Amino acid sequence: MMFDPHTGVVVTETSDAELALQERIRSAQQDAVSEVLLPVPSPDLVHRVIEDAEGFAVALTAKHRDPNSPQVACSSGCAHCCYQLVAVSAPEVFRIVRYMKASMLSAQLEETVGRLRNLDKATRGANTKARVNIKKPCAFLDQDRQCTIYSVRPLACSEFTSYNIQDCKRGQRIGFKPYGIIHEKARMITFNAVRQGLHDGLAIALPKADVQWLELTAAVHTTFDQSDAEDGWISGKDIFAKSHLNQSVKS
Repeated sequence: MMFDPHTGVVVTETSDAELALQERIRSAQQDAVSEVLLPVPSPDLVHRVIEDAEGFAVALTAKHRDPNSPQVACSSGCAHCCYQLVAVSAPEVFRIVRYMKASMLSAQLEETVGRLRNLDKATRGANTKARVNIKKPCAFLDQDRQCTIYSVRPLACSEFTSYNIQDCKRGQRIGFKPYGIIHEKARMITFNAVRQGLHDGLAIALPKADVQWLELTAAVHTTFDQSDAEDGWISGKDIFAKSHLNQSVKS
């Protein structure tokens, strides 16, 4: 097994054929981003890019999943993995904010924003190790441990799977170590390749935009009250100055 430095997840041993498949998916996703955004990008086209990317990842997972692969242990209300930092792209953040404003009732929206504010205060700047000691779940979990943004959850969350619930419980207690969780392989390969292709495509199509990986809580909280965030990001405005995942240095 290996540790993927781009996405921060466990990678089981990968064959040459699987590595080649990964590269084909990454390249196809990169090209798809450019086709949508060039020559004139817009917030709606950025939204389309992330919608298309998710659909592409889901379809490829279904196509390449081994029919003999065992069922994953993940189920509704299982939220042990929702106590860690999550790497997201700016389009994912914008899609989540759009969904919150369009789909949540005022009371739910107020509660969610309050949880975001409190969690951001507790976790801003925390690295992966420090986050383990902050015993607070993702701000998007409700009191029933249900994800309130499930249909637009980050690609990293959608990819994250496990075959062993005990490994997940241990991860919640001590942190999700490299090699600690075995992910469903087809989903891992396709989603991570799509994520990397999304990143590479954005870097080409939007050379002024900040395409670094962002931390979910900080980025959504930062964006929520900025009405022109999407246009600003496209044009190169420093929307996410303090929300980069690679700025997580607190010990």
